[in-house]
Amino acid sequence: MENSDWIGVVADHDTRLAWRFSGDTPQGVARADSSAPQIITFGGAASQPVPAKVICPAPGGALSQTQPLGLLPMSSRLALAGLCRAAKDFDGVACVVDGDQSHWVQISADEAVSFQSYLTPSLARSLGAEGSETLDTDALSDTLSRPERLATQLSSAQVAEDAAATLGHLLGAELAATRPYWLGQRVALIATGPLSTAYKAAFASQHLMMEHRDLHDLQQQGMIACNGAIADG
Repeated sequence: MENSDWIGVVADHDTRLAWRFSGDTPQGVARADSSAPQIITFGGAASQPVPAKVICPAPGGALSQTQPLGLLPMSSRLALAGLCRAAKDFDGVACVVDGDQSHWVQISADEAVSFQSYLTPSLARSLGAEGSETLDTDALSDTLSRPERLATQLSSAQVAEDAAATLGHLLGAELAATRPYWLGQRVALIATGPLSTAYKAAFASQHLMMEHRDLHDLQQQGMIACNGAIADG
């Protein structure tokens, strides 16, 4: 790709993410007053049903699914595109922790085959557990084996003001629901911020074949991949 400056922008819930690039090299966060010969906004197109290629020319759109009903935003799709660019021939499952949701996506041949989304990050935030520096793996195992008891387990953790247990119960329920996705599979955890440590600990407790990648790094790699798709088109 020509070594020219450009800025990539994507909506990130109630704000936006913007990075500057020189060709295929990230140059850091673009300031509000930044200018460049080319500003590319990702996510302006209509959603695309899965199965679908992860890497798409800008503007691209969210990935949608009818069973179960779900919508994977462009910010998460960019992270998947970055994974496919950074880890050639990735075949497995990606868990993207992005904003208020986590998305478990089956990927094969650079294609999103299916996905399931969870409100675990939003629930952790609303229950005051998002910032917990530890994860109660006993609580995780308890809910993983008996997910039908989640509501009462969370109630007990709240009475005890035990954020680590609250987080453990929430992630135990998520792992119970996603067992068909991760059991025996290569799993890429794509996350940043306080919850990334909890997810890593949860995956390690179940001995998942896990590799951790930074959400924002892969979003930038995804912008490069999709910008390359523009040029190739």
